[in-house]
Amino acid sequence: MAKLPTEVLTAIEKTNPTCIATSSADGVPNIVYVTYVKALDDQTMVVADNKFQKTRKNLEDNPRLSVVVLDPDTRKSYQIKGKVDCALDGARYQEVVDWVHVKHPQMTPKAAFYMTVEEVYSGADRLA
Repeated sequence: MAKLPTEVLTAIEKTNPTCIATSSADGVPNIVYVTYVKALDDQTMVVADNKFQKTRKNLEDNPRLSVVVLDPDTRKSYQIKGKVDCALDGARYQEVVDWVHVKHPQMTPKAAFYMTVEEVYSGADRLA
């Protein structure tokens, strides 16, 4: 398991919307902008599934996710890769519902995808 360096955690906080990429079971890529992405700690990120379609199917069939963030101040970008687990109910799911409801009380996520960070890059340089 890799750890997110401080500068990557900072970039995650500053990036909105965030691009996330998935791939179908047979390798067809999909990339979308997502508003609700955050780091929970230096090894875990969470993404709220508010309107996923292809992305949700891809994550069910191939539970791998890549996230790209850009720090607008330093202009440095970072790619974070990892494996996801899906929460559809329980405390982990409810935490994401509560987070989304702060800005969008009318929107209830369909799921929460928790990513365990496995790789972190800045360009071609592997940071973790």
